[in-house]
Amino acid sequence: MQVPEGYILISKVEYEQLRKQVTLLTERIKALEAMLHKNSHNSHKPPSSDGYKKQKNNREKSGRKVGGQAGHEGKTLEFAKNPDHIIENKVESCDHCGMDLSGVETKKVYRGQVHDLPPVKIEVTEHRTEVKQCPVCNKETVAHCEVPPVAQYGERVKSMGVYFNQYQMLPFERTQETMKDLFECNISAEVLQQSNERCYDHLEQQVENEIKESILQSEVIHNDETGIRCEGKTQWVHVCSTQEHTYLALDSKRGTEAMERIGILPHYTGKSIHDRWASYEKYEGAQHFYCNAHLLRDLTFIEEENGTHWAAEMKTILLDALALSKQEQAEPTQIAAIEKRYDTLVEKALAEELLPQKPSHQRGKAAKSKSLNLLECFRDKKEKVLGFLHYTDVPFDNNLAERDLRMVKLKQKISGCFRTRKGAEVFCRIRSYISTLKKQEKNVWDALQIVLSSPQLQPIVIRGW
Repeated sequence: MQVPEGYILISKVEYEQLRKQVTLLTERIKALEAMLHKNSHNSHKPPSSDGYKKQKNNREKSGRKVGGQAGHEGKTLEFAKNPDHIIENKVESCDHCGMDLSGVETKKVYRGQVHDLPPVKIEVTEHRTEVKQCPVCNKETVAHCEVPPVAQYGERVKSMGVYFNQYQMLPFERTQETMKDLFECNISAEVLQQSNERCYDHLEQQVENEIKESILQSEVIHNDETGIRCEGKTQWVHVCSTQEHTYLALDSKRGTEAMERIGILPHYTGKSIHDRWASYEKYEGAQHFYCNAHLLRDLTFIEEENGTHWAAEMKTILLDALALSKQEQAEPTQIAAIEKRYDTLVEKALAEELLPQKPSHQRGKAAKSKSLNLLECFRDKKEKVLGFLHYTDVPFDNNLAERDLRMVKLKQKISGCFRTRKGAEVFCRIRSYISTLKKQEKNVWDALQIVLSSPQLQPIVIRGW
């Protein structure tokens, strides 16, 4: 048999091997390219992973001008009614002709105020404790004093160290520099560490359990988790939060084992918002609703990577549903119209979606495409996707939990990692308390002073102060 010029002769076995290899490599290349194209605007990856390349913003242009909008409440500095100091600037003579005006009646007075900080320095209070010897029994009596006979820092200084380190995210060295520059206070890293651990210990006795109990009694909670580096390996910080409370917990696991140890989701019976992580849905006592911000990013990826037209249409439907949910009173007919568009699109897209084809050499079921998986989610989990249209207390997204976790990522970005598990646990417990205080518009520094003073003095939290 003569082989035509430009062709080579190979066996059928070799051909099949080459075809399988080409198929495998093609699928691998496509998967790797998809991974490279993922960023914060089309996936669940955080913005910190985007690098320096400018990413497309998912926000729609509002058409409004930059800056403050008409009718917004201003933040102008107001005059103090009772200033601490008053300086009188007198007119002694006329600037024009030089005439003496000291006896002339004042026509009017202009007021100007400077709001500034006074010079701040450490105030030292010395406690002198008497010791007397009884002339009858010859025994010594020491006057009662809670301050031991050593030089030490007070609770305000220690709470300020905790405030800088745990709330403002300053590492120990920068916290020391800040306190030295501001207050001429040469506090040691050991004192800062002891203050953090003391705050951690005092919060355990009442406040942490009170936060968990308040979350369990809430109608709606937000759930999420994020990975951190701790003791040289990946650990997980889980968050359960509401509009008024935040609970952060560290665990070595991401899924159900961790959630069981934390002890909130296994007993929760309200509405749970999350990002479709399968472990959350194992707790059937709660109603589950999905974060549509995550779904929008998934749709963006499908649209950009595969050119899938249905993804763009579904994004429009979800955003229209969001606009409808923001109306004071959405009509049932309007909600029904959104749901009809949703159902029609899903049915049409499923009919057009190519079913996975399993190669002859592959065992088991054929892998579904990301597009098909997402479509089936919209088909099977409709009530969880559009729950915000039917329940006024169900939000469109899970941004509350993500905002609470953002501080964990910021801490890691600044410090790199947690060298010890105890350090990570200290941060999570104190951060839970601080986040709860901020949500309830409490003063963080004042609250930290109370916690450091005594484990018994904890009026904060959580249901009133």
